[in-house]
Amino acid sequence: MREVRALVFDRSAGLCEASGRPITWERFELHHRRNKGMGGTSRPDRDAPQNLLALDPDVHNGGPLSVHGRRRWSEARGYLVPKHADRPQDFPVWLHGRGWVLLLPDGRRVRIDLPPPIGP
Repeated sequence: MREVRALVFDRSAGLCEASGRPITWERFELHHRRNKGMGGTSRPDRDAPQNLLALDPDVHNGGPLSVHGRRRWSEARGYLVPKHADRPQDFPVWLHGRGWVLLLPDGRRVRIDLPPPIGP
C-alpha cells in the first residue's frame, strides 16, 4: 500500500486534490472515492490509484464542509463515486479549479474539457 500511497501523493504534486491546499507526505490522507462502507471493501479496485485521492485531513473528514460532510457536492465533483459504479476511473474528478480529469489506473491524470459543476 505504501507504493500506491506514494503514487497518489506524486500525482497530487503536493496539493490536496480537492481544495488545492499544500499537503506533505507526513500530513495527507488517502480518500477512497468509492467508500469502503459503500460496497467497496472487497472490490479489487478499492485501493487502486483511480479510486484514491490525496486530501488535506481537514478537507477529508473535517466536519460539515469536508468531502464526507457534503455528499452531493462531493459526488458532483467525482470525490465520491456511487457504490454501483462499474469503474471509478469512469467518473472524472474536479481538481480545485484546474478542471476535470480522469484518473487512470496507473495513477496518471488526463485532462478533459467539461464545464465546472453548478452550485456551491
